[in-house]
Amino acid sequence: MRVSIMGRSPASPNPTEACAGYLVEGGEARILVDIGPGVVSQLVRRHRPDELDAIVVSHMHADHMLDLVTLRYVYPWRPLPQDQRLRVIMPPGSAEQMLDLAKGVGNARHFEDCFRLSEHDGSSPFSFGKLSLTPIATQHYIPCWGFRIEGDGRLLAYTADTAPCENLGVLASGADLLLSEATLRSLDEDATPPEPRGHLTPAEAGATARDAGAGRLLLTHLPVNGDGSWATNLAQEAFGGEVGIAEPAQTYEI
Repeated sequence: MRVSIMGRSPASPNPTEACAGYLVEGGEARILVDIGPGVVSQLVRRHRPDELDAIVVSHMHADHMLDLVTLRYVYPWRPLPQDQRLRVIMPPGSAEQMLDLAKGVGNARHFEDCFRLSEHDGSSPFSFGKLSLTPIATQHYIPCWGFRIEGDGRLLAYTADTAPCENLGVLASGADLLLSEATLRSLDEDATPPEPRGHLTPAEAGATARDAGAGRLLLTHLPVNGDGSWATNLAQEAFGGEVGIAEPAQTYEI
């Protein structure tokens, strides 16, 4: 199993980079997890959309799903037969938002003529080929789910967006590779009490990897403009294991 980085930027994008998007291949399947702004331009350098088994969206913030709008334009502007439509698995309760988004770009059928939209239930595993995904709710400003992704005897844990929370340990437990957000340069950048937090520092990502017994830690969704050692150093100190920063267009074996 392997993961390729289509985009790693937080909501405020790093120069020349796309927002969140991760191409996961294994278990006789190929899926794209999250599809933030700029991801489609990176995806089509490697694959046509019909070479994907599905797209899976973690939550409804724009930096994780807005390029679904762009992806629609890759298809001919006519309805596709049902069995040719790309499966898109959305978070629970997102149908009304997707309809509003479709109407906002000019056509209520913007998505449904080429995508097979559905929602996961927030907890039950679902599969494509022999690749299995288990959603785990995280703590964010809106409902959000990370995923435990299993295939070829390996386990990738993807945090999506999250603050420290009990479920984060469940999500990361025993992962061969923990793909973790590390958005915050300091806690001053997160919500302040009594509002709940929504993101991690690199040190918190490192502590999560350590406590979960993860094999490796790959930081993503973080501000990087040149040298990212500020993040890897903090994560390494907390984790004590192998730490890297997700590099755009790079592929990582799991």
